[in-house]
Amino acid sequence: MSAVGIPRFGAEEIARRHAATRGLMDDGDLDGLLVFGHSGRRRHNQADVYYLSGVAPQHESYLLLPKNGEPVLFVTHYNHLASAREVAAIDDVRRAGRHAAAAVAKEITARGLARLGVVGPVFYQDMDALRAALPAAKWADVSLPFRALRTLKSEAELDFQRRAAAACDSIITAFAREIRPGVEERDLLVLSEQIAWRSGCEPDFLYLNSTPMAQSESAVPNQNISRRKLAMGDVVNTELTVSYGLYSAQILRPFFLGEPTAAYARLYEITKTVHDRLAAVVKAGATAHDVWEASGYVEEQGYTTVDSVLHGFGIDILPPNIRSKGFAPPPAFTFKQTMTVVLQPNPTTADERMGLQLGELELIDENGFESLHAIPAEVIQCS
Repeated sequence: MSAVGIPRFGAEEIARRHAATRGLMDDGDLDGLLVFGHSGRRRHNQADVYYLSGVAPQHESYLLLPKNGEPVLFVTHYNHLASAREVAAIDDVRRAGRHAAAAVAKEITARGLARLGVVGPVFYQDMDALRAALPAAKWADVSLPFRALRTLKSEAELDFQRRAAAACDSIITAFAREIRPGVEERDLLVLSEQIAWRSGCEPDFLYLNSTPMAQSESAVPNQNISRRKLAMGDVVNTELTVSYGLYSAQILRPFFLGEPTAAYARLYEITKTVHDRLAAVVKAGATAHDVWEASGYVEEQGYTTVDSVLHGFGIDILPPNIRSKGFAPPPAFTFKQTMTVVLQPNPTTADERMGLQLGELELIDENGFESLHAIPAEVIQCS
C-alpha cells in the first residue's frame, strides 16, 4: 500500500481543528461530538468526518471526538480499514460493520459520555438504535455551529483551495481552446477530468448546458452531460468543481460560439453587472442581507434566478446560501476574513429557457474580496 501523492494535513493543523471543535463543546456543555458522514457526491458528504480525521471513507462512517481523550473513527466496510488507517490523521481507526450503532454506543458508554453533540444527517435507523442503547444520553444537533466553524479557513486549507482553483483555470483555458462546432458535450467532461488528474487534483463535477442562442431551450448548467454536438450560434454554460485533498474550488463561465444574439448580449450585460455589484458588496463585516439587497438588480431588469447567487465553500457547500431578492431573505450571517465563498449570479428568464451563470471562488481577506482564479470574470467567445 502507498499514500504517495495523497494530500494530507500536518499534525498541527489537525490539532487546531480539534481544539476549535472542543471549544464548540464548551459552548454547548457537551462531553463529546459524534460526527456522521457518507460517500455521496464523490465522498464530499464525508466533509465533517474528513475535517477531524483526514479520512473520507467510501461508505458510512462515524467519528467520536470526546472533550477529553483521543478521537476514534469507525469505518463500516471491513476491507476499507487498512486504507483508512494509512491516511488517517488520528491514531484510532476501527472496523464497525454496516450497522455501526452498537459499536458506537459501546464506545460512548466506555468513555462515560452523557451529553453528546451530533453532526451530520445520521440515518434514522442508527439514531433509533443509539437512543435505545443509551437511554440516559442527552443529544443535541450541532451541525450548523460545527459548519460555521469550518467556514473559517487556515492557511493550510487555503493552500489546498488555491491548488484546486489553479486546476479549474487550466480546464477553462482548455475549454476556450477546444469548444468549437462538432465537439460533444461529453468530450468536455472527459477533458476536464483528464486535466484535473494531471494537475494533481481530483475532478468533482462538471455541469454543462449547450443550446442555440436564437432558439434557447435551457438556462442553467445540467447535471446530465449529453452527447449533443456543439454548433455555431450556441451558448454553453459551465459549472466546474475540482478538488485537492477534497478541498474544492468552483468556477462558472459561459461561452458564446460566435457573436451573441441581441437577447443574450443584453443578458450578459446584466449578468456581468450583478456579478461586479455583488463582488463590491462582499467583505468582512458585510452581511448576507447586504448581498440579497444588491442581487435585486436581477429582478429589476425583469429576470429571475434558479440557483443561489452566493454560497460558502470548502470541502462542501457551507453557509451562507443566498438566493436573489425575488426569493425569501437569507438567515442572519456576517462575513469574516478567511472565509471562502462562490459568487455565482445566474439571471434567467421566467420560463427558464434562457440564462447565464458567471462566478468563481473568492477569499474574503483584509482587502475585501479576492478571486482565487486567474481567469477573468467574463464571458468567453469562441470562433
